[in-house]
This record gives sequence, structure tokens and C-alpha cells, in this order.
Amino acid sequence: MHVHFKMGIGVNWNWDHIRFFLALSENGTLTDAAKALQVSHSTVLRRIKSFEKQLDTKLFEQRPEGYFLTLAGQKLFEECSKVKQRIQAISQQISGLDHELAGEIVITTTDTLAQYILPKALHEIQTDYPSLQFTLQMANQVSDLNNREADIAIRPCLKPPDDLIGRKVGNLKFSVVASKNYAREHRLVGYPTKDQQLRFIRLDKSYSELPFYGWFMDRIGESSSQTVVNNFINAAALARADMGITLLPSYILEHEQDLVALTIEGTIPHNDLWLLSHINLRNTDRVKLVKDLLYKALRKKLI
Repeated sequence: MHVHFKMGIGVNWNWDHIRFFLALSENGTLTDAAKALQVSHSTVLRRIKSFEKQLDTKLFEQRPEGYFLTLAGQKLFEECSKVKQRIQAISQQISGLDHELAGEIVITTTDTLAQYILPKALHEIQTDYPSLQFTLQMANQVSDLNNREADIAIRPCLKPPDDLIGRKVGNLKFSVVASKNYAREHRLVGYPTKDQQLRFIRLDKSYSELPFYGWFMDRIGESSSQTVVNNFINAAALARADMGITLLPSYILEHEQDLVALTIEGTIPHNDLWLLSHINLRNTDRVKLVKDLLYKALRKKLI
């Protein structure tokens, strides 16, 4: 007698029945199959009977020593075993992906961190883990992380949004700066007084809620000549071009040889730097690794 099963074709397969069928086939008794499945032996028997009725085929012969496959059962066991092995192989491959130190990591951060700090840090990480690939996105807001388009966000803020979790790297400090030429031309050593006829470069009102913004605006004076920019990269570029005095994250000065910090009275309100991820995103091993390495690199460089 020739028996042929076409898996998935022509039969409305109940895959849970197959799980019970395989357990009884491999264990030989209702008791052992029930232990393997962590159900009662009556449940195993009921499922097997239901499966045989669905197929209109007898799959087992019951003998005193246990259950033995019929010819049809043997053929079905061969086919189902192939499917089981394939599913197990795919499962292992998928679960292994999260533990491989390879693959893409999407990082979103500010323009200045992307330009001045992260290139060297990412280079060092990729040198040690060459199978990692990075996508670096520059944005000065957390919307891309909220949309779950990024694995990691490196953001300055005083308090992260509730749907983001992370680790505070430390305090970001700021400096009042000008080009060396501008400072020399106007004989600047410290922060100028409001009555001096000087030019200033300031950020636009999108930064108005940040502590350093009000501090700087209070010291500019309404009558001063002002150039308005929407990010620190533009502010640094204009300062290099002798356009006036501006406020920049202090770490930029290490990379801008044409700029000099002016002395001030007191301290400029700082901002906090955070390493963040979305609360609903899984942290794979590679994401956890990169977050840890970036934290150490940022601490070393900025704090």
C-alpha cells in the first residue's frame, strides 16, 4: 500500500495535533508523551483520536507494550520530522541573530556630537568588531527615536521623555567663544560688557527652553548686532569667520583651533547628556555592547 501525505496541501492541518502526534511517536506510550508535553495522558489520547479522525487514517496500533506507528503513521512521521527539524533550524538561526555581535546599529544624535565626537568612537568600536555596521543620523530632536527608527539616541536634555530609557553620561558644559582674530581685534579676554559695540551669534528660539539659552540672551543686550542660527555647527562656522561671539559646547573647542574661550564670571548652566533607547525596543547583544562602549567613550571624552 502506498501512502502519500502532502504537507499543507489539501488538508486543513492543525499543527497542534502534529505536536501530539510527534510526541507519541517518539515516546511510545501515552504516559511518556504526556510527560514530554506536560499534559495529561487523556489529553494526548483525545488529540490523537481527533487527528486520526481529521485525516480519516489510523496512525497508531495499540499494543500492551505501547503505541506503534501504522504504515500511514510512519510516512506521516517522516514528513513531520522533516518539518520539525526545519522549524528548529530556523528558530536557532533567528534566536542567534540577537546574540551575534554583527549587524546594523542605527544611532541618532546631535550635529555636533556626530561631527566632533562620534567618528573616532565608532571607528574604535568597528575596529574591534568589524561585523558591526553603523547608520548615523543627525537630528536635534528625539522624534526619530520615538518613531522607533533608531536603536540608540545620544541626546542632551535635562529629563528624557517617559517612553525613553537610558543612562545619563554626565554634564555637558558650555563656553563663550570667538575667533582668535576677533578676540585680538577687539581686545577680548573675558565676556564683554553690554555697552561694547560687538557682534553676537545666537541660537534661534527652538533652543529657548534649554538653560544656557536664557543665560546667553541675558548677556547679549537687545541693541547688539545679532546673527541667528539654528544649530551649533552654523554658530561655530560663523565664529570661525570672525562674525562675532557665540556659545558652544565646550568639547568643540578641542577641534576648532581658530576659536578661543572667553573667561566669564560664574558658570554657564549645563545640560545633561543621555544615552537612550525606546522603552519598547529589544536590546540585542550588539545594541547592548555598542551602548556600553559608547558610554565609556563619551565619559572619557566629555566628562
